[in-house]
Amino acid sequence: MRERIVIVFIAIAIGLLVTTLIFFLYQQTKTIPQRAINTVAGPTKAPAANVYLSIDAPSDEQISDRRSIQMKGKTDPDNIIIVSTNIEDEVVKPTSDGRFSVTITIDAGANVIVIRAIAPNGEEAFDRRVVTFSTEEF
Repeated sequence: MRERIVIVFIAIAIGLLVTTLIFFLYQQTKTIPQRAINTVAGPTKAPAANVYLSIDAPSDEQISDRRSIQMKGKTDPDNIIIVSTNIEDEVVKPTSDGRFSVTITIDAGANVIVIRAIAPNGEEAFDRRVVTFSTEEF
Protein backbone atom coordinates (compact mmCIF):
# COMPACT_ATOMS: atom_id res chain seq x y z
CA MET A 1 0.00 0.00 0.00
CA ARG A 2 2.78 2.45 0.90
CA GLU A 3 4.54 1.78 -2.37
CA ARG A 4 1.43 2.69 -4.33
CA ILE A 5 1.05 6.00 -2.50
CA VAL A 6 4.71 6.87 -3.09
CA ILE A 7 4.40 5.93 -6.78
CA VAL A 8 1.28 8.10 -7.14
CA PHE A 9 3.03 11.13 -5.62
CA ILE A 10 6.09 10.59 -7.82
CA ALA A 11 3.87 10.30 -10.91
CA ILE A 12 2.00 13.51 -10.00
CA ALA A 13 5.28 15.38 -9.44
CA ILE A 14 6.70 14.18 -12.76
CA GLY A 15 3.45 15.09 -14.53
CA LEU A 16 3.47 18.61 -13.08
CA LEU A 17 7.12 19.06 -14.02
CA VAL A 18 6.57 17.93 -17.61
CA THR A 19 3.43 20.07 -17.96
CA THR A 20 5.25 23.15 -16.62
CA LEU A 21 8.17 22.64 -19.02
CA ILE A 22 5.83 22.26 -22.00
CA PHE A 23 3.91 25.40 -21.00
CA PHE A 24 7.08 27.51 -20.73
CA LEU A 25 8.37 26.20 -24.06
CA TYR A 26 5.04 27.09 -25.67
CA GLN A 27 5.15 30.61 -24.19
CA GLN A 28 8.69 31.14 -25.49
CA THR A 29 7.82 30.15 -29.06
CA LYS A 30 4.44 31.89 -29.28
CA THR A 31 4.34 34.95 -31.56
CA ILE A 32 1.81 37.76 -31.56
CA PRO A 33 0.61 39.02 -34.95
CA GLN A 34 1.58 42.63 -35.69
CA ARG A 35 -2.04 43.68 -36.26
CA ALA A 36 -2.92 42.52 -32.73
CA ILE A 37 -0.15 44.66 -31.26
CA ASN A 38 -1.42 47.74 -33.12
CA THR A 39 -4.97 47.06 -31.93
CA VAL A 40 -3.94 46.77 -28.29
CA ALA A 41 -1.67 49.81 -28.33
CA GLY A 42 -4.31 52.00 -29.95
CA PRO A 43 -3.71 55.36 -31.53
CA THR A 44 -1.12 57.57 -29.94
CA LYS A 45 -2.24 60.96 -28.65
CA ALA A 46 -0.12 64.03 -28.34
CA PRO A 47 -0.14 65.53 -24.85
CA ALA A 48 -2.79 68.18 -24.44
CA ALA A 49 -1.53 71.68 -23.99
CA ASN A 50 -4.84 72.94 -22.60
CA VAL A 51 -5.30 70.34 -19.85
CA TYR A 52 -3.51 71.53 -16.76
CA LEU A 53 -3.66 70.69 -13.09
CA SER A 54 -2.13 72.60 -10.20
CA ILE A 55 -2.35 71.24 -6.64
CA ASP A 56 -2.04 73.78 -3.80
CA ALA A 57 -2.59 71.46 -0.82
CA PRO A 58 -1.51 69.03 0.52
CA SER A 59 2.16 69.05 -0.35
CA ASP A 60 3.89 65.86 -1.46
CA GLU A 61 5.32 63.71 1.38
CA GLN A 62 3.24 65.61 3.94
CA ILE A 63 2.58 64.10 7.37
CA SER A 64 -0.89 64.70 8.77
CA ASP A 65 -2.29 64.07 12.23
CA ARG A 66 -5.87 64.07 10.88
CA ARG A 67 -7.65 61.44 8.84
CA SER A 68 -9.58 64.05 6.85
CA ILE A 69 -7.50 66.35 4.71
CA GLN A 70 -8.43 69.15 2.34
CA MET A 71 -7.32 68.74 -1.28
CA LYS A 72 -7.15 72.11 -3.08
CA GLY A 73 -6.03 73.10 -6.54
CA LYS A 74 -6.80 74.72 -9.85
CA THR A 75 -7.58 73.50 -13.35
CA ASP A 76 -9.67 74.46 -16.35
CA PRO A 77 -13.31 75.14 -15.33
CA ASP A 78 -14.63 72.64 -17.89
CA ASN A 79 -12.58 69.73 -16.53
CA ILE A 80 -13.76 67.05 -14.13
CA ILE A 81 -11.51 66.26 -11.15
CA ILE A 82 -11.20 62.73 -9.76
CA VAL A 83 -9.31 62.30 -6.47
CA SER A 84 -8.41 58.67 -5.70
CA THR A 85 -7.09 57.48 -2.34
CA ASN A 86 -6.54 54.09 -0.74
CA ILE A 87 -10.09 54.29 0.61
CA GLU A 88 -12.27 56.21 -1.83
CA ASP A 89 -12.68 58.07 -5.10
CA GLU A 90 -14.18 61.56 -5.15
CA VAL A 91 -15.44 63.36 -8.26
CA VAL A 92 -15.39 67.17 -8.17
CA LYS A 93 -16.46 69.88 -10.61
CA PRO A 94 -14.29 73.05 -10.42
CA THR A 95 -15.82 76.47 -9.89
CA SER A 96 -16.11 79.00 -12.74
CA ASP A 97 -12.54 80.24 -12.07
CA GLY A 98 -11.18 76.65 -12.10
CA ARG A 99 -10.57 76.24 -8.37
CA PHE A 100 -11.59 73.05 -6.61
CA SER A 101 -11.58 71.79 -3.06
CA VAL A 102 -12.53 68.39 -1.68
CA THR A 103 -12.20 66.75 1.73
CA ILE A 104 -10.84 63.22 1.56
CA THR A 105 -10.29 60.53 4.16
CA ILE A 106 -6.90 58.87 4.39
CA ASP A 107 -5.84 55.55 5.88
CA ALA A 108 -3.27 54.95 8.62
CA GLY A 109 0.30 55.08 7.32
CA ALA A 110 1.31 56.20 3.83
CA ASN A 111 -1.47 57.09 1.36
CA VAL A 112 -0.97 57.54 -2.36
CA ILE A 113 -3.38 60.18 -3.65
CA VAL A 114 -3.87 60.46 -7.40
CA ILE A 115 -5.58 63.58 -8.73
CA ARG A 116 -6.80 63.53 -12.35
CA ALA A 117 -8.16 66.43 -14.38
CA ILE A 118 -10.19 65.11 -17.33
CA ALA A 119 -11.08 67.50 -20.14
CA PRO A 120 -14.37 67.22 -22.05
CA ASN A 121 -12.49 65.79 -25.06
CA GLY A 122 -11.12 62.92 -22.89
CA GLU A 123 -7.57 64.18 -22.46
CA GLU A 124 -6.24 64.21 -18.93
CA ALA A 125 -3.52 65.49 -16.65
CA PHE A 126 -2.67 63.96 -13.30
CA ASP A 127 -0.64 64.55 -10.16
CA ARG A 128 0.38 62.07 -7.48
CA ARG A 129 0.91 62.96 -3.83
CA VAL A 130 1.91 60.84 -0.85
CA VAL A 131 0.38 61.87 2.48
CA THR A 132 1.14 59.95 5.67
CA PHE A 133 -1.28 59.78 8.58
CA SER A 134 0.49 59.56 11.92
CA THR A 135 -0.26 60.70 15.45
CA GLU A 136 3.35 60.19 16.58
CA GLU A 137 5.19 63.13 18.12
CA PHE A 138 8.49 63.84 16.36
